[in-house]
Amino acid sequence: MRFFSRKNKKKVTFKSFFWGFTKVIAIFSIVGLIAWVIIISNPTKFLNVSVKWDLDERLPLSQNLLINKIQPQLNDKYNIDLRQIKETIEQEPWVENAHVKRLFWNYIKIKVDAKTVAMRWKDEKCIDNAELPNCLGFISNRGELFIPDRIIESDAIYAISNTEIDTIETLYSDYKIYKSILQPMIIKTIIRTNIDKLVIEPNITVILGYKKQEERLARFKKAYTKLRKKSKKVDQAIFDMRYPKGFSMGYK
Repeated sequence: MRFFSRKNKKKVTFKSFFWGFTKVIAIFSIVGLIAWVIIISNPTKFLNVSVKWDLDERLPLSQNLLINKIQPQLNDKYNIDLRQIKETIEQEPWVENAHVKRLFWNYIKIKVDAKTVAMRWKDEKCIDNAELPNCLGFISNRGELFIPDRIIESDAIYAISNTEIDTIETLYSDYKIYKSILQPMIIKTIIRTNIDKLVIEPNITVILGYKKQEERLARFKKAYTKLRKKSKKVDQAIFDMRYPKGFSMGYK
């Protein structure tokens, strides 16, 4: 058995205290160093939201434009609202759908689908006054009218009508029926004001009126096919099909 004198006990106690104090100082020094490194390294950079974009190649919008649109939502680093980002992007007329997915807490992926142009569109009010605002737009392959800030070049059929949703939907639906009746003839323009009127390649105008349009269009095709065998002049004709059993024909 070993015995320690009171003097030895004091030495042991002082030595333990010294090493304990040194450890505390070392720990505080390390913590202080870490805090200093964090401060000078600007830790908010690590909190910035990163976005991986997947844009439809048909989309006539720049990535920078979309970034600017959603920047207010990205500024809140601690509470990213994916639904709000989706809704903000889908407010753009050219956007069909926006798919927003979180890959990590501050890393999101945004996939943007563009609308498909089925028809070019012109407001009937602009026929006589092209200076009016929002004269031009497009009808998508879902039968929806959209009027973007940027009007792109397109070879799609031209449609002229008012802006009412029901008018646009039935116009697009009827166009598909008219197209199937006339094949292989090609419709260039469909005009729906108080009556329906078509312009067909190369330069044929067909007035269908406001009722029995399908029946009248089938009757036109039959008459045109017969007349075309006799003269190419009918390619420049105006056919008024609003008569009960016949039609009138003139030239432009």
